Amino acid sequence: MKTTAYVTLVATFFLMCVVRMWWTMFLLFGVALTLALVVGKNRFCSDLCPMGALQDSMGQSAAPRRRIASARWWKFLLVPLFWGATFYSTFTYHHDPPVLWVWMLRIMISMFFLAMVTQMYLGRRFFCVHLCPLRHPVLEPARRSRNHLLKKRGPA
Repeated sequence: MKTTAYVTLVATFFLMCVVRMWWTMFLLFGVALTLALVVGKNRFCSDLCPMGALQDSMGQSAAPRRRIASARWWKFLLVPLFWGATFYSTFTYHHDPPVLWVWMLRIMISMFFLAMVTQMYLGRRFFCVHLCPLRHPVLEPARRSRNHLLKKRGPA
């Protein structure tokens, strides 16, 4: 387990729960997107992601990895649900930061709960691989675009 992921986990907890910065999740997503565009790899997922750190710390209780044919389709339900709830909460409660903070915390806790349950029954980092609402619609396309542009440009 990477120490950097634990540092990110502690920082996320501090910013979200102590400082009550409702936009902590967006800050993390910005760091992740920047890394994907600059490095071209999923460094955030492997080295910094607080959700990954939590899953790795619970790794001993993970089920053996299973292959489920419908798993890749689950993200088409979960990802829009996550982003819909996030944007709905942000735009509905932007005038009331304490309420907005509660909604963002609920979304983050729900994702954590889903990650732990899927890890217990479907295997280590199942959530990250199949259901992560950041990796699939944001980071993977950014990483692929960056790598495609670099290939087109040729060696420097």
